[in-house]
Amino acid sequence: MQLVRNSLNDLIHNTEEAGISLSTSIDSYLTRFRELEPQIHAFVPEARLEQRLKLEQERLLASLPGTAGKPALWGIPVGIKDLIHVNNLPTQAGARLPAEALAGEEASIVTRLRELGAFIAGKTVTEEFAYHGPIATLNPHNPAHTPGGSSAGSAAAVAAGLCPLALGTQTLRSVLGPASFCGVVGFKLSYDRVPLDGVLRLSPSFDTLGLFTQDLSGMETAAELLVPHWSSRRVSGKPVLGIPMGIYMQLMSDEVKAVFAAQIQSLEQLGYQVKQVQMPWEDEFIYGNAMLRFIQGELAREHAARFGAYEQFYGASVRDAMISGEAVPEEELAENRQLQLVLRDSLKNLMEQEGIDLWVSPAQGGTAPKLEENNTGWVGMTAVWSFAGCPAISIPAAGIGGLPLGFQCVGNYGEDEWLLAWARQVTLDLCPDKI
Repeated sequence: MQLVRNSLNDLIHNTEEAGISLSTSIDSYLTRFRELEPQIHAFVPEARLEQRLKLEQERLLASLPGTAGKPALWGIPVGIKDLIHVNNLPTQAGARLPAEALAGEEASIVTRLRELGAFIAGKTVTEEFAYHGPIATLNPHNPAHTPGGSSAGSAAAVAAGLCPLALGTQTLRSVLGPASFCGVVGFKLSYDRVPLDGVLRLSPSFDTLGLFTQDLSGMETAAELLVPHWSSRRVSGKPVLGIPMGIYMQLMSDEVKAVFAAQIQSLEQLGYQVKQVQMPWEDEFIYGNAMLRFIQGELAREHAARFGAYEQFYGASVRDAMISGEAVPEEELAENRQLQLVLRDSLKNLMEQEGIDLWVSPAQGGTAPKLEENNTGWVGMTAVWSFAGCPAISIPAAGIGGLPLGFQCVGNYGEDEWLLAWARQVTLDLCPDKI
């Protein structure tokens, strides 16, 4: 399919400069939707889409101040991962449970988007409860391949050009993986940086909001508008890059290793200092199942009441995870929550000691698998940073065999602004067309 250029900043600029009406913006979106959505299935099917968007238009016009200028995201369509509650749209979460079992108050991040003048393009496809399950979404670069999971629809919608901005969530890999596979910018914020009220949770100790845009400039705009207390940073020079030693850098295909080695060599030639660093974790922690048990234990507790009432509606993978999670003792969960804080502090101290500005790696261990492989991504390159709550971004900096591959940059916990500032420099040097 032909991917459509749909940069958030370009769309904002065009709307302002050309005086494009809200009606025109919605009509343009519907035109793209009719053309592209049947090819990728990024959105949860909606029987009365046009009628709902008409109501969105009326609501936005009624909210427009009489004398002040238009809000910053006026007339911008935004996709919302179908774990996030939106007024007047059911939350299905990729599951078969009745809608009333999953209903909830609209998420404050969605309310913020409405205040900024955006309209809700629709609910984007997710794996069941962001854990695992069949999805209809196809990769816009090659429909024979997966778009990733669990924020599949959000990444695919942005990649195809259906909407310039979409919301996702990440537990282990659910923003960075789809961003890498779909060739878009995916920004997973620091844990708890944005409130997750109004969001169905998979694992409250991991779950974090993520954003998708086509380019880094759009991500900078989205972060400034949506992340509480955001204060943009300016940097000069080149960041010092850290590469973890040990098994972490072995969890990828030989092709990905070769691409990453060439990227690092290119950056070194441009004046970047790169350090191989012994990390404050054991290889077994990266390679073992401790994090998965942690998530399953929290999943079981989050869904205990629903599972008791609706067990027959849960898919096999989620049902098995729930049953496994019930057996994880509370003491183990408490110990893991403490280990998260210890690792977070250890990484901060290590960055200070070594003078590291960014940790870097491929965003995924391979490019998007074929659909028949029933694999929507790998957790090896992303999980440990999610465990520590660190902010991370995937930049579409390479490709293998016609499929994208993201370059991952990871920052210190709570320093999302610095991560985005340094990521701009890396993007300028690796893929300036994605600025």
